[in-house]
Amino acid sequence: MRVTAIPLIGALCALVGMTILNTSAQGITDPVARGKYLVMSAGKCADCHGEQLQGGALDFLKPGMPVAYAAPKIAGLPQLSSAAATTFLQSGMLPGGKQARPPMPQYRFNHDDAAAIVAYLKSLK
Repeated sequence: MRVTAIPLIGALCALVGMTILNTSAQGITDPVARGKYLVMSAGKCADCHGEQLQGGALDFLKPGMPVAYAAPKIAGLPQLSSAAATTFLQSGMLPGGKQARPPMPQYRFNHDDAAAIVAYLKSLK
């Protein structure tokens, strides 16, 4: 039952989060500033990817769970092209057709928000 509950909890968090993200970032027109807001203030990406978005171990997870135990570096998006990252943020699908493992939410951002997030992350080192 726990294995089934993990994706359901993640989906619920993503849905609730998307409602907050879509309404709170509306007034920010600069794509990089909008992306920064979505990443840092609304999405709370630093909670798992670290304060500087350099990645790190997810020590809060219990061993033996079917999840990712480390969050990758997302500053600069070294592992994804802009197009692949935008697709991932819109569909939840990584290149090759796989989904990211929990606790990563399966986001369904609209194109403009996904592109803004990618612009912000690509602007970082």
